Amino acid sequence: MMRRLFLLLIALLAVACSPSPPDAGQRYDAWRQHADAGELADYERLLAQAGVREVVPMSALLRSSRRWRTCDAPEFLLPPREKAAAIVPVLRVIAQLERLGIVEGGNARSGYRSVELNHCSGGSSRSRHLLNNALDFDLVDDTRVQALCDFWRTQGSSLGMGLGFYTPTMIHIDTAGHRTWGTDHHRGTSLCVSPVGRSSDAAPNRRTP
Repeated sequence: MMRRLFLLLIALLAVACSPSPPDAGQRYDAWRQHADAGELADYERLLAQAGVREVVPMSALLRSSRRWRTCDAPEFLLPPREKAAAIVPVLRVIAQLERLGIVEGGNARSGYRSVELNHCSGGSSRSRHLLNNALDFDLVDDTRVQALCDFWRTQGSSLGMGLGFYTPTMIHIDTAGHRTWGTDHHRGTSLCVSPVGRSSDAAPNRRTP
């Protein structure tokens, strides 16, 4: 009995003393050390000149996909130079949503994706992520949905805001036109045109725009 307790104590001590895996910030810092410094600086400069550099932290803005591990892909991706500016109007929408307390920049989960990663992530062949014109976010909770939908209804048309719901707290935002959709990529299941909860009751379709 004492031997078992002794071995259990040793095992617990080993777990307690083992180093914690790096968090997202540490992983970004490690990635940055090997990224193209010139291209990264150019991207940051472009965002700064457009007045949107501080809207979403770079460590969140450059996240490639929620499924980067499953897809054996880089966690962070820089968009090609010719697509870099396409994120600016999206960040301007996000800035307004942040001021209203609806989204938090650090909760961005997917930005630019390569063709291969987009396919592995279940993205549409016309996904705005391919063009660096979309961001996926996690909402803190589903109490933000009503305010988000109100914003989409009142401001979305002038902003060309597309709003998709994967779940009540996992959303997609782009600026490819005023539209909305839910789990089956149809307007009728969007939480902005149906009661909150209807979309989450349906079988989720992980195809992402």
